[in-house]
Amino acid sequence: MLAGALLLTACSHNSSLPPFTASGFAEDQGAVRIWRKDSGDNVHLLAVFSPWRSGDTTTREYRWQGDNLTLININVYSKPPVNIRARFDDRGDLSFMQRESDGEKQQLSNDQIDLYRYRADQIRQISDALRQGRVVLRQGAGMRWNRP
Repeated sequence: MLAGALLLTACSHNSSLPPFTASGFAEDQGAVRIWRKDSGDNVHLLAVFSPWRSGDTTTREYRWQGDNLTLININVYSKPPVNIRARFDDRGDLSFMQRESDGEKQQLSNDQIDLYRYRADQIRQISDALRQGRVVLRQGAGMRWNRP
């Protein structure tokens, strides 16, 4: 009877993925930390790049509704700071875009928008893989990535 109860408990283990995850990875130039919230078929992702030595910290915020990217918001903490923002409608068509630096606003080229979309897809795929693999970021005195 006890063996049956243990087997039932093991089989009923919840293997669903959590709605909020913190993860990341190290690359040659610095660390990338990713915070992700899934709600229904909406995904909200925040990626922060912190350089090892020189360079600027960059935050990238992305939102998807289903498979459609709806928001790109990038902040480069340089001198002067740079903000890049693009919004897309539910069909994926561009509805707003702007690059702002030192109070000056500029439009983005189609090539720039395509590059930002490509990078959004890349970080989403990386986040999907880290989430599936249950790689999580443990922060504290020594930041490290763990896999249970």
